[in-house]
Amino acid sequence: MSKIWSKEETLWSFALYGTAVGAGTLFLPVQLGSAGPIVLFITALVAWPLTWWPHRALCQFILSAKTSAGEGITGAVTYYYGKKIGSLITALYFLAFFVVVLIYAVAITNSLTEQLARHMQVDLRLRMLVSLGVVLTLNLIFLMGRHATIRVMGFLVFPLIAYFLFLSLWLIGSWQPELLTGQMVVNSHTLHQVWISIPVMVFAFSHTPIISTFAIDRREKYGEQAMDKCKKIMRVAYLIICLSVLFFVFSCLLSIPPVFIEAAKREGVTILSALSMMPNAPGWLSVSGIIVAVIAMSKSFLGTWFGVIEGATEMVKTGLAQAGVKKSRAFNRALAIALVSTIAFIICCINPNAISMIYAISGPLIAMILFIMPTLSTWIIPALKPYRSAGNLITLIVGLLCVSVMFSG
Repeated sequence: MSKIWSKEETLWSFALYGTAVGAGTLFLPVQLGSAGPIVLFITALVAWPLTWWPHRALCQFILSAKTSAGEGITGAVTYYYGKKIGSLITALYFLAFFVVVLIYAVAITNSLTEQLARHMQVDLRLRMLVSLGVVLTLNLIFLMGRHATIRVMGFLVFPLIAYFLFLSLWLIGSWQPELLTGQMVVNSHTLHQVWISIPVMVFAFSHTPIISTFAIDRREKYGEQAMDKCKKIMRVAYLIICLSVLFFVFSCLLSIPPVFIEAAKREGVTILSALSMMPNAPGWLSVSGIIVAVIAMSKSFLGTWFGVIEGATEMVKTGLAQAGVKKSRAFNRALAIALVSTIAFIICCINPNAISMIYAISGPLIAMILFIMPTLSTWIIPALKPYRSAGNLITLIVGLLCVSVMFSG
């Protein structure tokens, strides 16, 4: 093993990348393109610190708690705030990422049924079969175990990186700088667009659920040195995330006229669909776009699934305890997986319009867990006082702004 960088650290870097880069990455250019170039440039400036600061704060929050082995964010919340508040935050944590998981599952199902619809009639029975196949396949990968799942995610991330890089480079020949420079206007509307774009930025760069699993794994291996090991991996992962995502966003927005971006936003589709709408778009773009979307969302699903099952397990445990039933952790986890998978299957069959949930629900709820809770705790919990910083304060303010969008109507 190298003293500078190990294979295991590489796998974890790509696992963090694989969780962060998914549906949010494909919708981020649509939101920023419709918001205007000023919002785009502001996002480019704040992307790295607003990825690094909140995830570092959450990791510190988890690792500083004196919890039992295998307990992550839910155990840390209970340790610092007690069972009642701990249960409330655990429920919020579960809801925030359960919504995300449902969005991914529905979007993957839609992508597959869209392809099937070109060759046959898609009715409810066929959609139910596809939905069942999606949920079962992703669950089978997850049930292979933490390390096996991380390896699968690490493997799947390579074609995604290659595609984003290839597409970004391929679009250079179509760059039109005037698409951005011609709209450089700062006014009250611009400030409003910055504000309402915050949830999308939070969603696009977040990989909150896997942070808990990541912190547990590092603590089990390195003990008191876990935070230093986490920060080492996170710095590299965030650099890769920010550079690749921003290059992709800029390349798309320098190539696609605003009319197609606005159309994509109205229809609730990704930037890949906006590209395929353009005149003379090659046929391979629509086919490859479906494949890449499924891979990206599957990886993000798997990373998010860790946090969802962790939260659901705690909720099952609490619910059974209130009913006077005490079961093993393995039983609680199995029941949680069964219940959550069943709900995911039903939602996939119903096929709700979930895209707006990314902007109105998922972003603000993620901000409560990722931006507000760990940073506010440094001012509430005396034991966390050493972690107070200017970065934490800025993160807290951005989190509050993000949550305020939820109540803007």
